[in-house]
Amino acid sequence: MISLSGSKEMLDLVETRLKEATKEQNNLWYETFFVVLGEEKQEGNTYDLFGSKWIDFEWVRESETVATMNGDSAWSPVLEFLVRLSSIYKLKINCTYEESGCDFGGWFAVYEGTVVDNRSASFDEYRYLEDPDSAIESFLDDIPVGCYDTTEQITNHSFWDKLTTEEKNVAIDTFNQYKS
Repeated sequence: MISLSGSKEMLDLVETRLKEATKEQNNLWYETFFVVLGEEKQEGNTYDLFGSKWIDFEWVRESETVATMNGDSAWSPVLEFLVRLSSIYKLKINCTYEESGCDFGGWFAVYEGTVVDNRSASFDEYRYLEDPDSAIESFLDDIPVGCYDTTEQITNHSFWDKLTTEEKNVAIDTFNQYKS
């Protein structure tokens, strides 16, 4: 989730350029990033320039001075793009991101081009810090569907020490029932 705040005029301009850049598809990619930034196309590595190859997103205008972008990007968040967007449009941008397959999640904030927060964690740690109850529930839900092959995998999981004794007993009982 990407939250953007700034002046009405700047968010209007971003919104207009996003619509122009995505009129033929619902995502931003190499050349269209430049359209949104109002810059001439330059050569370079897409990951170095923008942080990711593309971003597929939904733009929602929350108010005259706040908007959100929710969506997916290719393997990594578009942090470099957000820095440039923030600098050009004088925006405050807060972003959270996660990718279970690559095992990461994080928090990023930039204010008028200056990065003020840039933290990342493993996917499980990120999920736990964002919503502990949901993270533990997902861990427990994964047990009866075959995500773990041994009790050691369960008891070595980073959430194991965060479980109550009752939850630990349920986890082991569920695993034993699944394996039998």
